[in-house]
Amino acid sequence: MTQRADLDGGYYAATAMPPADPAWPRAVACFAGTAALLVALLHDVAGAMVHTWSTNVTYNHGFLVLPTSLYLVWLRRDELRRLTPRLEPLGLAALAAMMLAWLLGRAGDVLAVEETALVGMLVALSVFFFGRAVARRIAFPLAFLFFMVPVGDALIPPLQDFTAVFAVALLRLIGIPVFHDGIMIEIPNGLFRVAEACAGIRFLIANLVISALFAHLAYTRRWKFWLFLGIGFALPIVANGFRAFGIILIAHLTDGRLAAGVDHLVYGWVFFSVVMILLLAIGNSFADRRLGDFSREAAVPPPATRRGWSWRLPLALPAVLVVLAGPAYAWTVMGPPDGASAGPAALPPPAVADWAAAPPTDWRPAFPGADRTLLAGFRSPEGRAAELFVAHYAYQRQGSEVVYYANRLEGDGWTRVESRTVEGVGGMPPGRLDRMVRGQRQRLVLSWYWVGGRFTASPYEAKLYQSLATLLGVRPAAALVALSVERSEDAARFFEAFAPEPYLEQAAAR
Repeated sequence: MTQRADLDGGYYAATAMPPADPAWPRAVACFAGTAALLVALLHDVAGAMVHTWSTNVTYNHGFLVLPTSLYLVWLRRDELRRLTPRLEPLGLAALAAMMLAWLLGRAGDVLAVEETALVGMLVALSVFFFGRAVARRIAFPLAFLFFMVPVGDALIPPLQDFTAVFAVALLRLIGIPVFHDGIMIEIPNGLFRVAEACAGIRFLIANLVISALFAHLAYTRRWKFWLFLGIGFALPIVANGFRAFGIILIAHLTDGRLAAGVDHLVYGWVFFSVVMILLLAIGNSFADRRLGDFSREAAVPPPATRRGWSWRLPLALPAVLVVLAGPAYAWTVMGPPDGASAGPAALPPPAVADWAAAPPTDWRPAFPGADRTLLAGFRSPEGRAAELFVAHYAYQRQGSEVVYYANRLEGDGWTRVESRTVEGVGGMPPGRLDRMVRGQRQRLVLSWYWVGGRFTASPYEAKLYQSLATLLGVRPAAALVALSVERSEDAARFFEAFAPEPYLEQAAAR
């Protein structure tokens, strides 16, 4: 018998740990081998994750996630050695589902889905090879692995909008005159823009990772875990609003001498550090255990369970077959079309009735992966200007996608201040309306995605159309159609005369 201290300073008895079940070496070896095979087959996905960790400071924490997860498993080693690993058929079903998700992500060239599915397959392999009882005790270390996936950029626009609205509300509350237009904030002695770097996504993700890790180490009660995790999500969003308000207030009080450049960054990170330290101090005040002390759980005898299959090597082969089947299908069915050609470097401008050709202005959208592009200017009989931009893709593949993070409708010098969906214009389906500014100038940009003959304003629908078609071995042409006008009535007249669908179908047939 041995003695261990409990949380209240007393002692409880614990029997010496029995030897590990002989099935453990086989389970660990099969898991390691199959996981290595999976990563080798999907090395491009794993490599893309590592590249993002090393090049994007928002996701530098990715290098620490796997070692941290393994350490969390190591902390529970005494508890795990009391269990018998068993093959779990539900893990095999989860592995197949994650492989299907990877195929959908590969078909749509959505790297975030591929990366999430890869991590999900590693988790499913753990459940399959070690069993439900083991997976239940290492549920958090397995879930923690998903922090390796570099996702979160989609939250930047709503975070920008929230930060601007929050800061403006506080400025008005203390009586500072302010003009608010989207992400632009103007006070009597300065103009401020809530840029993407000021959205707070870095602090939000970093805070979520640390909050989740702290909650796992400190709490045994589930309600405390989820409460602290919820606070860890909401607090950095609100704190970023206060940070933006503080920067503008300091600039106002010092007439712009402070809270700019380096001062801006130093103030922000000092502010965030103080917020995180206070959050952890508060969380520690009602912790259920000393951080990382799982000795009491290890001393509790595990419940008897016979769920799953007893460990026999032939029963592990289906997992290997699933791992091999997904990439094999992608390579044989979802490859690029035979003889696909991007065509000429530029699309010919269309002839639009009642609209005369005119030189385009300084609006230059950036779609670097497009096979062919068109930027043409037009002028109505009343003298009002319109500019048509088309980015055409003979077929979509990684880096050449109509929905892609590097694509920018704003172009150099223009700033998006508002985005919304508008009802069909000129017989078109509902489209996306972006309002952009450059100095005192303003422009409205209406845009649609066109994938396989379908128009949509939603990037998610555009990706879904691409994924479903490619999954069946079809690589449809795609395009982005955008029209810059001064008034929505002009857009309706233009599209009624333009007929974009026949134009795009002709471009795809060339």
